[in-house]
Amino acid sequence: MGNSMGSETRYNSLSMGLLDDGDNEAQQTALRHRDNKNVYETLDYDRCDNQLYRDRFVGVDAVTMRELKKEQFKVGIQRWAFCAAIGALTAIVAFFIDYSVRNISAAKFRRVDSYVQQCTRDGRHMDTACLATPWIILVLIDMAFVGLAACLTVFLSPAAAGSGIPEIKCTLNGIKRAEWLTLKTLCVKVFGVIFGVSATMPIGKEGPMIHSGAAIAAGLPFGKSTRLGLDVGILRFRSDREKRDFISAGASAGVSAAFGAQIGGVLFSLEEGASFWNQKLTWRSLFCSMTALFVLRFLISGTEDHNWGRLASGGLLSFGQFFHLSSKQNRHCSADVFDSLDNCKNCCSDPTNLWFITDLFMFVIMGLVGGLAGVLWVHVQKTITVFRMKYIQNPYLRVAEALLICFLNTTILYWAAFSIGTCHPRNTAFVIKEQEGFRDYFCKDGDYNDFATLVLNPFDASIKHLLHQDQKEQPISLNTSAAYFFIMALISCWTYGLMIPSGLFVPALVTGAAYGRFVGTLMQMSPTYDVYVGTYSLIGAAAFLGGVVRMTISLTVILVEATNEVTYGLPVLITLICSKLVGDFFGKGIYDVHIDLKEIPLLEWEAETDMHRFLCSDVMARNIDCVQRICRVGDLVQMLKDTSHNGFPVVGEADDSGSNWSFPLPVPEGRFRGIILRSQIITLLDCSVFGNLVDNVSTDQVDISIEDFAMRYPQRTAVERLALSADALEKFIDLGPYFHASPYTVTADMPLPRVFEVFRYLGLRHLPVLDDQTKVIGMVTREELTEHKIHHLTHAFEFGGHGADH
Repeated sequence: MGNSMGSETRYNSLSMGLLDDGDNEAQQTALRHRDNKNVYETLDYDRCDNQLYRDRFVGVDAVTMRELKKEQFKVGIQRWAFCAAIGALTAIVAFFIDYSVRNISAAKFRRVDSYVQQCTRDGRHMDTACLATPWIILVLIDMAFVGLAACLTVFLSPAAAGSGIPEIKCTLNGIKRAEWLTLKTLCVKVFGVIFGVSATMPIGKEGPMIHSGAAIAAGLPFGKSTRLGLDVGILRFRSDREKRDFISAGASAGVSAAFGAQIGGVLFSLEEGASFWNQKLTWRSLFCSMTALFVLRFLISGTEDHNWGRLASGGLLSFGQFFHLSSKQNRHCSADVFDSLDNCKNCCSDPTNLWFITDLFMFVIMGLVGGLAGVLWVHVQKTITVFRMKYIQNPYLRVAEALLICFLNTTILYWAAFSIGTCHPRNTAFVIKEQEGFRDYFCKDGDYNDFATLVLNPFDASIKHLLHQDQKEQPISLNTSAAYFFIMALISCWTYGLMIPSGLFVPALVTGAAYGRFVGTLMQMSPTYDVYVGTYSLIGAAAFLGGVVRMTISLTVILVEATNEVTYGLPVLITLICSKLVGDFFGKGIYDVHIDLKEIPLLEWEAETDMHRFLCSDVMARNIDCVQRICRVGDLVQMLKDTSHNGFPVVGEADDSGSNWSFPLPVPEGRFRGIILRSQIITLLDCSVFGNLVDNVSTDQVDISIEDFAMRYPQRTAVERLALSADALEKFIDLGPYFHASPYTVTADMPLPRVFEVFRYLGLRHLPVLDDQTKVIGMVTREELTEHKIHHLTHAFEFGGHGADH
């Protein structure tokens, strides 16, 4: 490390008409990667403290300050109004998805059911040859839906593929990629989810709702669409800081609409990567979540319950109400006395019977096993994804793959329903409203086929059967539970990652619920131990889902709010902690795995242990392109073309003391003055902010305001598209009023963990490294602090010795 600290820093200084000949290999590499689609930018959360900002706030009189406070109060009210609008629109989108899927799925299963019933002979005997007709119909319907979803995704918006949770996690972490949150991505996401879920693929509509809510929040408050050429002139919220806060609220609203989890939505945004959080953001996110759930339940109350304004609990996925009758209560609860189990429940059930203190030991074991199962699932899924990234890149191959997987999934589930399922008496007196869609294929009258009931229904209905069917009165056999677990684990594993919008929560929940149902059924066989199988199903769902996604706090609250049963808090949390501990011992969760495979520079909450070995000088970038305060336009344009950097330190000269700079003392040549972004420079050039040079001053230069920068946010104009005449290239531009004059800086000998904390917790994009004479000797960006970079540095340190070149 000592050699690296003492090595000479190379940087190119762009001054008045003089551009150093710095076209080295690093510059050419940067130029080649400038237009690479896999390059991610960092959101800039640091407020730009330039002369424009100071003129507006610093040193103003009391009257002006009162006006500014009134203006900020109005802006605060507008933020609350936009949060309400985001929540309402997210709820409307959720309702549209749910309403469409529910009706399409019902129509599809009615058609298939009518054909299957024609294949029944004498109640129980089935005609195998006849079953081919409904199978072909089901396959064709499902493949048509999946084909539509895949074509929309592949050819219109590949960013809409998957659940979108990794992308939202990265956005909240401070990473920007334009196509993640566009209107086109939102539309493809919505219709792709409708088609995919209607095809009975092992995907959920709940995960994509988080992406949808974030996309709505990313566009609505800004009033601008660059692709549609739409700009309504709303300028107050056009900054990365504002976008981050609104996206956090939108993601919270998506979770709330999906699971009916208002508090869980806020915790999700906090736990899954928000790089900055404050009290006001918590209030607005919670308000947005509550608005989303209120609007969704209002719409459902009128269209599904036909009673407008009678609001029930739950979002798109509701687990239903849990209750359990003890053995003693069961003996007194009969259809002769109470007519139905619902009436008996109201009279006799005791919510304290849902679980007992002795069950906690089993919950710990289930969490450990579920974590191991999740590790295996993630490992297999990662292998499949690597294969896809290597061999299935052609758009038509991606569509063909989705169709092939759909054919396999439908075929496996369809024929398994008739070969694995077991017939059981339905016991209609014990039917509760949470149980829907019993399938009686090839069973005698009054019986139901347990496996067909699980696989030939939407997954929202399947999970209610797994959670609520009483094992004594409406059993699900051990064979069915085991087979359903393995089949769902398999098909959900190869389905996740297809080029269709798809959620992972529901497939993982139903897979884990089958595992929990299996364990609960075994426990219930004990003649002395009274257990509630529904609780074990829920714990199994939490264990497997936790092992796959590795979430704890937010997932605990989401599941508790979805069950509407607060007593499940402790067992669910213990289970998730156990599954996460086991999973983290072997590797990362599925979302982090996909983030790593896409090489997205995500920063974790805390610095890695290996960082304590190094100083800032070991990782900082040394090939720095600096600019002077006054530059020739042609040289500035050429520098932008030759580099891919998004930030440039501004350094001073010895002879500029006569300029109108605000510092009281002249700044020696090469000393750090501030930093200016590429987007700011392009905006200045686009607005023709330049003039002639007279006595080291750019005269007749046009001035622009903060609003002019906001009008062009986000600035995506390429420097090659700037229409600058030959005369304009010979003029000079004064960057003095526009660059950030007081950015955060560090020294080369600062320990790397502290550098990480400054960068991560303050939400920075660039962190200049200065020497003891305030000269720029390096730059730290997100790339220098990633896990991949640290591992590479650790390897060089261990095998190359101290002071290895980096």
